[in-house]
Amino acid sequence: MVIKKEEKVKKDEVKIKENKPAEIDVDALMNRITELERKDTDNQQKLKMLYEVSDKGRVFNYESGRAEKKPLKVKLSMMDGKVLIGWQTLRDDLLKNPTTGITMGEVQEYELLFLSSDGQQEYIKVNGYVAFSNIRYEKRIDCEVVGKREDYEGNIDFDVQLPDGRKITISSRFVN
Repeated sequence: MVIKKEEKVKKDEVKIKENKPAEIDVDALMNRITELERKDTDNQQKLKMLYEVSDKGRVFNYESGRAEKKPLKVKLSMMDGKVLIGWQTLRDDLLKNPTTGITMGEVQEYELLFLSSDGQQEYIKVNGYVAFSNIRYEKRIDCEVVGKREDYEGNIDFDVQLPDGRKITISSRFVN
């Protein structure tokens, strides 16, 4: 677009409007806030009264039916990039003094079952509860439960999705 010489506007002719803040009626605003606080207090009292006189079972059913469903998560143990999927106690013996019969200690041996990233299962034996506990609680990962099964004896198995996307089935005894 070409502007001709006659159409140019001189800077002196342009009037700049100053931005003035809108005038606020503080008294009206304070009255409105006071009124809203009074209504809120009344509503809270009515709500409290309704909760006190209501059937607790129905309130629980109503609230639980509308609660946001969160996915069930479990923790699994890891060691050297392998997931701990089971264990069993091979030996748990008390050591006693032969002359006094006083317990002096324990000898424990555990067999741990790990699942590697390529799907291979590997058994590892560890001696002592401290070593077993360190493996179990040192490094843990959160996994989402995608399925759940219960057999006729009450044993629960979870279908778990690992962080790398694999899905495995694991007994509830070996999670968390």
